Amino acid sequence: MTGGERDPNGPLSVVGVGRLAGEVAATDAPILNRFAILLGLLGSLNIALFVFNLIPLLPLDGGHVVVALWDGVKRAWAKLFRRPPPAPVDATKLVPLTVVVAVLLIAMGALLLIADVFNPVDLLG
Repeated sequence: MTGGERDPNGPLSVVGVGRLAGEVAATDAPILNRFAILLGLLGSLNIALFVFNLIPLLPLDGGHVVVALWDGVKRAWAKLFRRPPPAPVDATKLVPLTVVVAVLLIAMGALLLIADVFNPVDLLG
């Protein structure tokens, strides 16, 4: 949907974050206040990327953590019941799923970029 009002609390892409940073830098607030706001914006962006990267999908780090945890559970289970250690988990079998998830993430990123370019959020006006 283009042309309608965007939610100012909705997700932003890199373009939207750049526009927000530009709006903050262009205000007449004292330099320390602008610096604090930009530092907070940068910090919140880093925290959001950290949390997003921990989503348990295989192209992301969270997916690798899940594979490693599954391997650990299998080994612990075998050790508990005194069975021989199982073969390591083969993460390469999940490559088709990884490709699908990567394509979906790229498509969502492109859609968000398009939404930010054609229908930007303006917080100061």
